Amino acid sequence: MYRPNLTAWVPRYGTVRSFVLVALLAIVVWRAEAPLRETVATALSVGESTAWTGTLVALSLLAVVVFAVEYRRQTRRTPAFFTPDVRAKFYEQRVPPRALFAAYVLLLVAGSYVALFAREVFFTRLDNALLVVRRLVTTGDPGAFSLSALGYGVLFVVGALAFAHATDRVLVAGWRKLIATQD
Repeated sequence: MYRPNLTAWVPRYGTVRSFVLVALLAIVVWRAEAPLRETVATALSVGESTAWTGTLVALSLLAVVVFAVEYRRQTRRTPAFFTPDVRAKFYEQRVPPRALFAAYVLLLVAGSYVALFAREVFFTRLDNALLVVRRLVTTGDPGAFSLSALGYGVLFVVGALAFAHATDRVLVAGWRKLIATQD
């Protein structure tokens, strides 16, 4: 008796988060180009154009590595089932319940709000933070720095991480729901 082999691919969590974080890192590098270029040049004792080229190459390599790792994770072997009922149950178990999905949406909104709230202060004071790093590299003394700027930096990073995590969960959960309803 012939039994069909029904495979079940389910998108894995983490891919969207990885790409969102690489994009956010690229935005931070783009917004802080001049002070970042000077800081990398000072830290590595190279010219500014070499430092900037190295920074862009490192960012590009990071993006390629993230893409390769996520591609490998998403194309891992998928389970096979012999009955559509078992496969449908497998899909249903991979879809988060409504309460958890609602929590992801709330985290998405909260993370977006916190990141947007802290964004302007973070970017305006990023130059000063990089100046502190340059001072630390050249003299070994960081000098004076603002704790409020550090707080806004932490808020921006936490908000951006929450946004990336929640975006990943919401999009992948929606995609999983769409796949589960197609069977």
